[in-house]
Amino acid sequence: MRNVCAPIACLAILVVAPLTQAPAAESFRHAGTEFNAVRPVMVPTGKGYRIAVTEFFHHGEIRPDGSNVLVIAKNSKESVPTRVLQVGPGDFCRVAFQTVKGQAEYEVLYGGDPPKEPPPAWSRRDGLLLETRRFKRCNLNSFESVRRAFESAEPIGADYVEGVFHAANPFSLKREPFLSRYSGQLHLSKGGTYGLYTSSQDCSFLLIDGKLVASAPGRHGPLYRARLPKRHDVTLQAGTHSFEYYHAAAGSSAMMVVDCEVDPGPKPKRPVVIPPEVFRADAVYHVLAGNVTLRNSRLVPDFVAKLLGDAPLPDDNVPLVGVAFRNISPRSLTTQGVKVHWDFGDGQTSDLPSPTHVYLRPGLYTVTLSARRGDSPSEIANKLSIDRPLTTYKDKQYSLDDYLPIIEQYDPKTLDVASLRQLVIALEAKSLEPQSQVDQSPRKAPAAHEGSGRRRNSKKRSLQNHKAARPATKSADPRYYLEAAVAAGKTAFAKDSPAQGEIDLLKLAELMGPMARDRLGDSETAMLVWRVAGQRATASQTKAECEIAAADIAVNDLLEFSTAKALLDSAAKGLGKARSGPAVANLERVLGDYYAAAGDGMSARKAYTEAQRLATANRRFIEKTAWQGAHARSAEEFIQQGQLVRAAEEIQAWRRDFPIERLDGYLTLLYARYWAGRGKYAQAVAQAEQLLTANPDSPYADQILLLSADCDLRRGRKDRALATLHALVKDYPGSPWVSQAKQKIASLEGGAKGE
Repeated sequence: MRNVCAPIACLAILVVAPLTQAPAAESFRHAGTEFNAVRPVMVPTGKGYRIAVTEFFHHGEIRPDGSNVLVIAKNSKESVPTRVLQVGPGDFCRVAFQTVKGQAEYEVLYGGDPPKEPPPAWSRRDGLLLETRRFKRCNLNSFESVRRAFESAEPIGADYVEGVFHAANPFSLKREPFLSRYSGQLHLSKGGTYGLYTSSQDCSFLLIDGKLVASAPGRHGPLYRARLPKRHDVTLQAGTHSFEYYHAAAGSSAMMVVDCEVDPGPKPKRPVVIPPEVFRADAVYHVLAGNVTLRNSRLVPDFVAKLLGDAPLPDDNVPLVGVAFRNISPRSLTTQGVKVHWDFGDGQTSDLPSPTHVYLRPGLYTVTLSARRGDSPSEIANKLSIDRPLTTYKDKQYSLDDYLPIIEQYDPKTLDVASLRQLVIALEAKSLEPQSQVDQSPRKAPAAHEGSGRRRNSKKRSLQNHKAARPATKSADPRYYLEAAVAAGKTAFAKDSPAQGEIDLLKLAELMGPMARDRLGDSETAMLVWRVAGQRATASQTKAECEIAAADIAVNDLLEFSTAKALLDSAAKGLGKARSGPAVANLERVLGDYYAAAGDGMSARKAYTEAQRLATANRRFIEKTAWQGAHARSAEEFIQQGQLVRAAEEIQAWRRDFPIERLDGYLTLLYARYWAGRGKYAQAVAQAEQLLTANPDSPYADQILLLSADCDLRRGRKDRALATLHALVKDYPGSPWVSQAKQKIASLEGGAKGE
């Protein structure tokens, strides 16, 4: 058997809504009821079409069961046999009707109450009808169980198809379990023996003339090669035979195929799909319905839309989805002087005649097209179901670069929080492409007191500011898109922001906080994000976690100690009597930083010890040791190479996993060197003060003092730098860095005397 690819799933829709008032018309009244809308359908005559299938969007007029739809032959005004095959998703509708010989023009009437006189009964035996329904639990080994489940399940969609040859549910854009049934007639010109194969995932059951003639029960994959034990031979006379095929896909993958061999021999041949003409599939005509006329509006604009494709984002299972819109309004609404305006239902708009729009996430959106001709405004709206289309390898595969020119023009203030998070992820992803090259460029080696170990490498080196210069074009500048991402996400945390949804806002804060703080070096924005997220949180645990994150930034980044204390007090109150868990561990860790900054060494040591106990309570000793070493080596290497973003991420993870390392001092030394590398010398000095408060006997105290003095000099605080160097010489006389400190003292004091 062949491997069958899923067909392309396209969204082709006509969208309409009432505009202006107009007199009622007789043509809207049929079968004892007054319909609200009518659409023309043209079917070519002389082609032998006995069934027509048409699609349109019903702008909220059709009932879920499709009961208020009727098709008439325009000339005779007589209703014809009608089947409503599908209603939804959104306002989509698919209708089939029987044609009348010699009749080319038909009208689909819908809206209002159901007709009092039902249409004639369906009588045609042409075509193969595929119906799919929501999956229901059933015994996949039992045909009767599968059939009962199908008959009682909720419909998804239906249409006439050419054969049993699908690798997905063609009526759904979601890869999820479903049940399906093909039903029709086999029209055999001659009798004979037919070898039948069913290739399915999962179970399938084939009935001819009501008898089960082939089956593949249970949960399994498809049959890719014809094998004699899998062939089911059946003898059929010339003429018409009923055909039914039931199938169940219990997982995200599906396959439905029926192949056959004519006059099979003792060895299997290469089977073929049952030809469409056997089902008289050529008697079925598919066509989009024409423009709508409403009972209260004769002139109604219209548009169609088509799913282009989806673009995945890194580490995110929610794709961007591109949709092409085309204005097909009546000519009088598309002539020069008519102004059009699109509202895509996600907060974004366009004034282009036929725009392409990118939805930041799948969903159900109400799209509105407005047209203004002089003082006569008109507007249409309809619901569109947007999701990633089912595509094959032949279709164009879209990437972020294809959609970026559109989404970077979006107004972030009008997006909901979940969509805004997608925009931030997309812009950040773009920033990471050149960033990987910029961030890994060779750097000058750090200063001796910035070395990787306790007494490693005593050569003198100067501190470097690793901020990259802005390239000439934005496409080559990683910071351009990173700044755009932070600026976009920041709008959700503004005072006047209408952003709602506590969970979505927290997810955005978890993305934005580290991005602004570690990648962009914008601690003010990171602080704002966490504070506002905490203020809008209703759950005490969530609120406390946000306040702790904000307090961490206040202590270590912004040096706003009173702000940090207020946040920590509020977080402690929110956590109440909780004595375990990550939130409590983080609270103790940041409290340790605060106490160290406030000069309370005893409380700092106590808080760090408790944080360590909570953070590593369930870790084995060998695991702790391995992770400690990994954090230290990685952070050291990143700082040496000037990869400050990665250094920040590693240091934050190190601080979180092993808060007690703040007392040993190497973590704090690297943290200070990180701040110095960013040109944040006050923060580097503050780290030195924290270490000396919490543990003046740290084996890295002398190195961090030398770094602190260097940072004070860069801040123009010569006297303070001298005091720090003298403290190093006095308090750590056995340090190998004393000689370097004395040289600096002599140089600074000699220079002062010379002045």
